[in-house]
Order: sequence, then structure tokens, then C-alpha cells
Amino acid sequence: MNNLNEEKPKHHTIINQNRKTIVKFMKNNDIINIKKFIFENNIKLKSFNVNNKFDFLIYAIGKNLSPSMVRYLYKKCHYKTINYKFVLRRKNILTPLLLALIKSNYVLAEEILKNGGDINYKMIKYNILYCLYNYKSLTTKNVKFILNHGFNIDSINDHNLISKLNMDILQLILKRCIFDNAFILKLINIHVNKQTLSEEELNDLISSETNKIKVTDEWYQKALSNKRYKDIEEVYYYKDINYNRQELKQLFLYLEMEYAYLRIPEQYRLLKQVETQQIKIPMTKDDLDEQYNKLYVLLFKFLNYFIGYGKLRGLREFFRENEFVFKDIRYTEYDMITYAIKHDISNHCIKRILTYFPVSEIKDQWREIANEKKNRSVIKIIQKTLKY
Repeated sequence: MNNLNEEKPKHHTIINQNRKTIVKFMKNNDIINIKKFIFENNIKLKSFNVNNKFDFLIYAIGKNLSPSMVRYLYKKCHYKTINYKFVLRRKNILTPLLLALIKSNYVLAEEILKNGGDINYKMIKYNILYCLYNYKSLTTKNVKFILNHGFNIDSINDHNLISKLNMDILQLILKRCIFDNAFILKLINIHVNKQTLSEEELNDLISSETNKIKVTDEWYQKALSNKRYKDIEEVYYYKDINYNRQELKQLFLYLEMEYAYLRIPEQYRLLKQVETQQIKIPMTKDDLDEQYNKLYVLLFKFLNYFIGYGKLRGLREFFRENEFVFKDIRYTEYDMITYAIKHDISNHCIKRILTYFPVSEIKDQWREIANEKKNRSVIKIIQKTLKY
């Protein structure tokens, strides 16, 4: 019994020594001496792999060893498939192909694909793009390699990946995947077979192609929050005009979702840039006017709120935040003065309101309300600001 217990540590020591010797040869890409060593010592390389602790193939790729070494180890270790998971330090999961791309070793990545590597193999539930993102290795070179080797574009937005991409990567994906060779071949096939498409069918075909990559709400919200308008313009470049009209309306909804009154300047700035073509996104005058009107309704809704509830500090802040909007405002029919006098807004605030909502005459109802409120001095203030 004691002999058996003594044999176990001795056996492990021999295994570790043999593994170290093989690894030493591997580092020198010395396949000849590995063959010689395992023959002389009657060694099966596969037996040295320890589940999620040591793996010859993962080690070789991690050290950027030669393609011939990787090919030899894959064959000699009798892996069932080259698409397998290796758990590194309990939480980091790798595959041979993923590791080769993390190391930016495209020669080894090609070798892995030649030996049955699957670019669409998912580690548990994540595709290779998402895994590279998690490893902070989602470079343009890696994305090009993946797209060039048959990546299933339908899974591009698994786990909301699109919202996490920087503009360079997103633009590359849009450029490569929309109106690609498959789409061109489809059009050629329609032409060769002398098929006729109605305008509606052609629009549907184009819309289907441009909507292949769904840019998420979260991405738009981040871009708008960070005022990355040029990035938004780039995304719209790949969308057809009919889609743009609907998408732009959605774009403004993102700005209304949270803290709407704080978003008014952002919405207005975006509208102005679209209107003046600083951001080249197609939008008709009717659509622009619709968005402007919605914005003005929202603006006055919050003005009513601050005045109605006597939140004078909030009103002053609101004017300050939206100053450039008020200066440029088109909406002229709203009777802000009546509302302000009725709600006992201070003369100082009314004076401020008049800078944004100038009047050319004093209405009888203002005099009546001012008398009721015993605030005749407000009429003098209005009189001083009259615009003739």
C-alpha cells in the first residue's frame, strides 16, 4: 500500500518533467526532437493534456508557434475537433481560433480553419465577435478576417453587440455586409432571367438589404448623448430614403425618452443641423416641420409646468438651458404673457419672457388680469418692451 502511495508522486513528477521537455522542443518549433522523444519514451501526447489546466494546442497558439507545429499537435493529440472550449483561470473561455485572433496571428487562424475551424462556433452562447470584444481584441483586422471567412451576419447583434461597437468597426461591418456580392448576384440573376420588378418590389428588396444590420436604440442614444452626429450620418448613409424618414422620427424619440426637457436643446441642435445639411441625412420639409412642431409643444408644456407650479428657479434654469432655442423660435401664436400674469409670475421673469416672446401691442385681457391681480406695474413693463 505504501509503495502505491509513493508511486503516485513519482509518476506525476515524471509526467511534469516529460511535459517540460516537450514544451522546450515546442518553443524551438523542433518537431523532429519531439517525435524522437515521444517514441523513445513511449509517450502519448494526448495524455499530457489536462482539462482546463494545460492544453498543447492552446499553448502553441498562445506562444505563436509555427503552423507546422500546430498542425502536428492537432493531429498527434487526436482532438475530436478543433472547435472546443478551454477555460482559462476559471472564467476566461478560449477556443483555438479565438486565441489565434486575439494574438492577431492570421497565419495560425488560417491553419485552424483548414483543419475544420468554424468561424461561427459559439462558446457557450457567444459568437466570436462578441468574445473578441470581451477580450478587448475587436480590431478592424480581426473583423475583416471574420467577415471574409463566412461569419453568419444574422448573429451580428447577439447580446446587443452593435450598441458596444465603435464607429470604425460599425462602419466596416455596414460597408462589408450591405449591398454585398450576394445582393449584386441577386440583381444580376433577376436581370439574366428577365424578371420584372415593380417599384414596390424593388423598394422592398432594397429595404430588406439595408435593414440586414439593425443598429440598436442603445447605439443611437449613446451617439446622441455624446453629440456624435457625424457617426449618425455615416450610419444613415447605408439606409434607403424611405427607411430614413421613419428612422429619423425614431431618432428624435430617443431624445424624448428620459429627462425630456433637458433634451430639447439637443433635439433642436440636431434638427438645425439636418435642416442646414451640416448632417447629411435626407429629410423632407414636412418631416422637419413636424419635428419642429413637436419640439415647440414640448417646450411650452414645460414652460406651463414651471409657471403653473410657481417653480421660478426651475423656470430661470429652463430659460438658460434653452436660450438659443428661444432666440430662434418660430412659434409665435402662444400667449405666454396671459399665462404668466394669471399665475403670479414675478415681473422680473415676465421681463425675461418678453425678450423671447416680444409683443407689439397690449391686449385688453392683460390689463384686466393685471387689475384683478393688483399688479398694474406689469403693464408698464410690457409697454417698455413693445415692438412696433
